[in-house]
Amino acid sequence: MRRRAAGAVVPPNAIGSRLEHSNQRCPVSAKDIGDCHGGRHANGSTLKAHRREVIDPKIAEYGGRIVKTTGDGLLLEFPSVVEAVRCAVDVQRGMAQRNAAVTHERRIDFRIGVNVGDIIIDGDDIFGDGVNVAARLQALAEPGEICVSKVVRDQVLDKLNFAFEDLGSQKVKNIARPIEAYRVDLGGEALPRTSGLRRWQRLRPSLGWRWLSASIVAIGLAGIASWMLPQLWKTAPVHRTPSPAVAVLPFTAPGGRTDEVQFADTLTRGLTPALGRRSRSTRVVSQDLTASYAGKSIDARSVGRDLNATYLVEGEVRHVGERIQVNMQLLETAGATQVWSDSLEFGQTDQPDGQAVFVGRLAARIESAVADANMRRFAGPPAPDASPVELTLHAYSVRYRDNNTVRGALETRKWFDEALRLDPSFVPAIRGRWQTLEYELDLGPKADTNRILQEMDELSFRAISIDNTNSGAWFERADTLTRQWRWEAALEANAKAGKVDPTNGWALNQRAGLMILAGQPQEALTLIERQVALDPQDQEELGWVMLQRCRAYMALGRYDEAIAACERDVALDNWWLPHLYLVAGYALTGKDAKAAAEKATLLQLRSGTSVADFKKLYYSDNPAFVQQMEAHLLAGLRKAGFPEH
Repeated sequence: MRRRAAGAVVPPNAIGSRLEHSNQRCPVSAKDIGDCHGGRHANGSTLKAHRREVIDPKIAEYGGRIVKTTGDGLLLEFPSVVEAVRCAVDVQRGMAQRNAAVTHERRIDFRIGVNVGDIIIDGDDIFGDGVNVAARLQALAEPGEICVSKVVRDQVLDKLNFAFEDLGSQKVKNIARPIEAYRVDLGGEALPRTSGLRRWQRLRPSLGWRWLSASIVAIGLAGIASWMLPQLWKTAPVHRTPSPAVAVLPFTAPGGRTDEVQFADTLTRGLTPALGRRSRSTRVVSQDLTASYAGKSIDARSVGRDLNATYLVEGEVRHVGERIQVNMQLLETAGATQVWSDSLEFGQTDQPDGQAVFVGRLAARIESAVADANMRRFAGPPAPDASPVELTLHAYSVRYRDNNTVRGALETRKWFDEALRLDPSFVPAIRGRWQTLEYELDLGPKADTNRILQEMDELSFRAISIDNTNSGAWFERADTLTRQWRWEAALEANAKAGKVDPTNGWALNQRAGLMILAGQPQEALTLIERQVALDPQDQEELGWVMLQRCRAYMALGRYDEAIAACERDVALDNWWLPHLYLVAGYALTGKDAKAAAEKATLLQLRSGTSVADFKKLYYSDNPAFVQQMEAHLLAGLRKAGFPEH
């Protein structure tokens, strides 16, 4: 919704996924490799027979396309994940029948891996992260079996009549994140047929390549050495410059009290994963690597070199009366300079969840400090060989300099697009591009709403498909669904954001906004008070706390309280929306001069504002919400002289 005025590089917003997407397509990578039982490869003519009589007919039946052949391998794509899985199952069942009367030494068994994810289409070729994951899934499968990713399993579970066995999270070569894998139960009934193939859809061309969320199937003969896989699974030419990194050093307890030492250890163990959940553009160094510095005097430069860390977090724990005070500082390792410090007190009775909430508050402050340091660090023009991380951080720095304008959003978008050209699966850049569209929609009076919402839908779905542990991506998904009036899906997405990071106040704030749109402003105020208890420090987050209070009070007809909240919001972050509420509030309370002044300010920030213009952006079809809007906010705008159109 609003720009990131200060603090974290990307706002921790939340979003919800759906099981189908109109732009999914199913690339299948088939690697038919020779059998190595007894050290011998299968006969080439037998492989050709299997291709001719089983594999190729099934590819054609389910609308697949042979992208390329690589000696003894194939790379295929299909129009949807359902067609890809049907083809894979039919191939394995067909091979089982053909092997029934064949001796063990002479049988040919295939392993198949199925994934759905982003690929790049470059001419007639496809490559990218989705293809790489499919290759790894194929390697996880046993001979004669099919192994699929979680997203594949979720999308076909209610459409195809067979079961899946959960193999858990699998760490595989050359894939940074673990893969959640499932084995397909090939027993049971035949797969249902479709009445026809869907038209293959492609996303719009971008910088010479075309994006696609695709189902990928990797088929490989059992026993083939892993050295062959890289020949088939070609990846995008991604720059590998390391991202900025932050390391949390063990917190100290100079007083030596047992409870202080224990609390310092709790903070040390909790902060690293808490930062990892929040920080996506800045790598968080493993606690296993930082533990050796406990109790030691350190030189920031040498520790930074040893840990390959740009920043170090140091902290100490002391008692102040009945409370515990935590003092922290952030050091930039290159110059051993302090770039930030803060202090926060903890009391055992502060929160029901006590320490976990406190750790979340500390993590939020550290994340904001690192983000501010990164914006200063990457403010200048990027180098010609800048990495996607560097380009993305520079984009946020550019946006910070020209905030709250469509011009700034469009300039920023150029850098996100360049980052995505280098690494199409880099979620922070995907999210950054989504945010530029949000700016364009909210700040451009003549914005093409349908076009922008369609692209926001595509980008937010892509982000959660790549990284479903990213609370900010879930937030943006929920925002997109809200703007599409898909209330149930938006609430589910918002709940996912809160589940991913329970100490993140943005999910509570977004849910409060959903309650306002549902005609439940009192429930919204309850959620806002829960967010306040999390101690938001970021300027934008505090502004949103005040804005949601203002909106809820306005819906309840409590105009003076609404005015007070929006006045605080404007003082924190001068955005057009609180000015609009202030115009209505002043007009409804007879403060005509203030209403006129606010109206002039609003029209400077957003020219052409009208009642219909506001409805287009933030309206809901909930009857209670409609009644509240008409009785209070819209009545105030009309009283202040705003036109209907």
